[in-house]
Amino acid sequence: MVAHLNRFLHSGAGLEKTLRLIQSLAQIAVVFSVGSTAVRFTTAKLQLALTRRFFRFFGFIESFQRVSGLLSKDGMSSVPGWLDLAKWTCFGLYFLLEDLTILHAMDVYLVPWEQRVMKEANTFWFYALSFSLAGSVYALLFSSSVESASKAKDQKTKKNGTKAEKEKVETVTNEKADAPKTAALVRQIVVDGCDLFLPATLLGWMPTGDLVIGLTMVLSTVLTGREIWKRV
Repeated sequence: MVAHLNRFLHSGAGLEKTLRLIQSLAQIAVVFSVGSTAVRFTTAKLQLALTRRFFRFFGFIESFQRVSGLLSKDGMSSVPGWLDLAKWTCFGLYFLLEDLTILHAMDVYLVPWEQRVMKEANTFWFYALSFSLAGSVYALLFSSSVESASKAKDQKTKKNGTKAEKEKVETVTNEKADAPKTAALVRQIVVDGCDLFLPATLLGWMPTGDLVIGLTMVLSTVLTGREIWKRV
């Protein structure tokens, strides 16, 4: 257990999720605190948010690399392909615009255009999460139905009793194999739905407050952190 925790905290993704969890708990604590205690929790929340920005500073490289890979594929005519392209393009622009204001956030080089740039960055973040959510919902609804229809059609074409029985066994096996994929899609839908609250609140589109933001951050962080924990 301790060795596993050590591997988790020494991985970049695991450490970032740990800091995000602490930040979300500090955000919740602000709601139930007053006076100097609330100021301390607010400061901790802001400093943790700034620290986490360094973990995603070069995130635009991976995002645009994914965009390049999608553009070179033949499957760009599909709806999932276009949703992925839009998602990673928006993520790349979000990371890039956010990076432009890092010196301002560190109080190293203050610029008058920081708020305008961050507003555009958060807008692209909202769009990226929306496209990710749409892609997961599409895959959950339509991919599963297409696969089920294909399996049913193949099953009907089997006329020999032995083959039909074999196909039935294979269908049950395939359904069991598809269960983790379905669970992953549902989990991603929940994570994206929770994360959408943050840019929507920052943009003033949905002023939910610190408590809702903190609770949704805790849920999405625990779900994503759990998957990282399994991998390390």
